[in-house]
Amino acid sequence: MKSFFEETHKIRTYDVDFKNQLKVNSIFNFMQDVASENAKELGAGWEELQEAGLFWALSWVKIEFLNYPKSEESFKIRTWPKGVYRLYALRDFLLFDNQNNIFCRAATAWLLVNVKSKRVNDLKNLPKGIPYLTDEHALTDLPAKIKIENKKEIVYKKIVVYTDIDMNLHVNNEKYVEFILNCYSQEHYSANNIKSLQISFLSETKYGDNLEIFVNKISQDGNTHFVEALNLNNDNKQVFNAIVEWRGNNL
Repeated sequence: MKSFFEETHKIRTYDVDFKNQLKVNSIFNFMQDVASENAKELGAGWEELQEAGLFWALSWVKIEFLNYPKSEESFKIRTWPKGVYRLYALRDFLLFDNQNNIFCRAATAWLLVNVKSKRVNDLKNLPKGIPYLTDEHALTDLPAKIKIENKKEIVYKKIVVYTDIDMNLHVNNEKYVEFILNCYSQEHYSANNIKSLQISFLSETKYGDNLEIFVNKISQDGNTHFVEALNLNNDNKQVFNAIVEWRGNNL
């Protein structure tokens, strides 16, 4: 059985922003969907892991954007399990536009977690071995902690509500991407596009939690930003942190 997975999708109007560009959080949703489908095909999907008392938790992602397709266009997304790094299962993605040009590259790192104890398990505990494509790389980046010491400014406060909660009763990672995107104004998006996005997912949040979202410019040109969320209901515990790199809107 091949160890990569491909799907073709048509971009709908609800997948794009006011510039008629495929939204970053929409891309993130497509990536999570195909990762789930490929894991199922390889015998390590949600149902198989539930029977073993385990689940996949996305811990880290790095995405680079070369272009942004528009509504009604089709694109292809390819994913594959790349290997193991420490306790992480690595999975990469390539997205191709309707001219078969790559417009997005991504690397992700997943942890195998016990349902009851919430402890990270060794990948040897998977119910079935996974064939890795160790020589295929969308990106060569590996998960690393993001540490920024500079002063941060609060952008907004967020209460976790019904539409933020998934079937596991916590906030899905795609929603955290939305929280990051919502740090910026329409005027900012009119003049800029995201060049790259790196996120570390650090703790879960649940319905009713109060979050504070902070942003800090960390490059001299002002194009690279640090973003983090703190959970006021959990001793100001860090929920996620991210590095967002911007470029002018002339792709």
